[in-house]
Amino acid sequence: MKRIVLPLAVVLVLAGAFAYFQRREAPNARQVAALLPGSTILFEDMPNLRRTAERWPDTALAQIISEPEVQTFLERPLGEMPHRAELDKWLSQAEEIDPTHFFLAVTDWTGTGAPQTIAGLSYSGSKTGLDALVDELRSRAQELWPAGKSDIEKYGSGEIETFSTPDFSAALAYRGQWIFIGDTGLLKATLDRFEGTRRDPDSLAELPAFKSSLDRLPGAPDNLLFLRPALLADKATSFALMLNPTADMHGMESLKKIEAVALALKLDGEVMRDAVYILKQQPGEETPLAKDALKLSTADTIVTASERVQGLGGAQLPDPKSDPSGILQLLASYVKDFADQGLGMQQFGQAFGPESGFVLDWPAGAVIPTPVAMVDVRDAAMARKFLDTLATLPIAAGISFSRQEAGGISFYSLPPTGIGLFPLQVTLGLTGKCVIGALNLETVKEGAKRWDAGGAGLEGTAAYRKAAALVEEPTMSFTYVDTKAIFERIYGLFKGVASMGFIPHLSDYVDIAKLPAPQTISRHLSPMVASTAVKDGGLLMESAGPVTMTQAALVVAISAGAAAVPLVEREIKGQSVTTPVVPGPANHNYWWSFTTPLQQGGSANPPAPAASPAPSMAAPSANPSGGTQ
Repeated sequence: MKRIVLPLAVVLVLAGAFAYFQRREAPNARQVAALLPGSTILFEDMPNLRRTAERWPDTALAQIISEPEVQTFLERPLGEMPHRAELDKWLSQAEEIDPTHFFLAVTDWTGTGAPQTIAGLSYSGSKTGLDALVDELRSRAQELWPAGKSDIEKYGSGEIETFSTPDFSAALAYRGQWIFIGDTGLLKATLDRFEGTRRDPDSLAELPAFKSSLDRLPGAPDNLLFLRPALLADKATSFALMLNPTADMHGMESLKKIEAVALALKLDGEVMRDAVYILKQQPGEETPLAKDALKLSTADTIVTASERVQGLGGAQLPDPKSDPSGILQLLASYVKDFADQGLGMQQFGQAFGPESGFVLDWPAGAVIPTPVAMVDVRDAAMARKFLDTLATLPIAAGISFSRQEAGGISFYSLPPTGIGLFPLQVTLGLTGKCVIGALNLETVKEGAKRWDAGGAGLEGTAAYRKAAALVEEPTMSFTYVDTKAIFERIYGLFKGVASMGFIPHLSDYVDIAKLPAPQTISRHLSPMVASTAVKDGGLLMESAGPVTMTQAALVVAISAGAAAVPLVEREIKGQSVTTPVVPGPANHNYWWSFTTPLQQGGSANPPAPAASPAPSMAAPSANPSGGTQ
């Protein structure tokens, strides 16, 4: 019996060990960082591509894309996508290779020339498929640098293939299920650490800034980026001064205070999470944010944001001459007018704070949303002086704020304006506790009532409470966006406008008749939240939702860039691109013509510029009703 049991036990142990090593976790970011020097400037790591692929189908975004209606709609734009054949080929090769871990690092940069770079990829699929990609890389390199020379040399436990030109030397090496490519010297040092022939106590993994940053990020992320701005600032400063010895390096000084930035992205069920940890000097306030803007919210609020009012004592506007539109010139002239009344940045910080905020209400069935802004008041007397001074400054030719008192609130309003069903009257309301700003007087009054009533508002909804719990309790800023409500309000309008052909050339790219029904997409959407908090001597910025705030901002930036392409092309071809410019007289009687208010019931033609000089900037005189004239 023993003769049977013992061999069977050995077989089972070996089988268990084999299964364990087959299923073991891929090297994490800390293990890969041990292969890199402590001088590393940038480290990008995708630690477990297989796990990321398994997580992806559970996300709300993946569920939206997999909807049959969405798939049908995407058939045409995907079919006409540029370089589709190349993309399909690359995806097929990636599937054959089955990559499991990828990293890229920049370890040094002199400030000129290309930085020293190393990249690594582990795989569990076909080496033949990987060899095919490497062959394409060799061919491409030879085309770009015809004078380059290839060579193979023995190094460590295997070989390395080098490619040298007069300007640089790159190398490639296979080790086990890994392939590394980078600068020759850096590749050799990486292989020494990988094979254990060199132990580096000064590796990136042992860097205190790297350790502390990773400790503040979510565990098991799908993507990690580590950056050291202070080192980059030093290199960039040296390079800029070499090009221009008189260059202004003031902006670089603030960058040098940031020791490290770490960003992690994690697919977590239906939501995506990202977190950015900024290790810097003087990170900010650690007192929890009260989120006072929520006092103005309702159950119909779709966006709310609260932010701590930062110290403005040393704040300065950029040089107005650098702005061709004239906006900075206008702002600079206003700043001077306030300064003439003894109201500078320091006084602003004394009058207002600790928080500012924004609320956007959009009830179902309403045509347009209702925006409301607020800022807390620390010193009511000084806050009043700021607003009274504002009432003396013309916003445009013959247009300025007027003041009235009602119910213990001072209202500062511009003349009524607007077109048709959308009358506007920009109004600021000063209470003893805050300033409320809105596009009409009634909204300010309603906001003041909600503030005093202290109702639950948005905080009373289950959706808000669930979303707010996804991020760290904020100390610096907080944002909540109801993506489902926004999508339902905007998508219906967009679909109607698109179906009537009001969006030029849209039908050239998509089949408008196949646009998915709103509920097909909206049922997968949940609120998006973001918070910024001081955490252990650094700033922790977190975001979570169907997409994160970082991803949403990136999409907006890309969209804006795409929209600007036609203008850039016209400029390159020598065609004139008109930019609105604000003229430069110092009397404030200027602004873009399209911002001139249209008096209700009046003409749409803008009034003629006033010929008289600007009114005196002296303190306003009181009229019988307590307002200013």
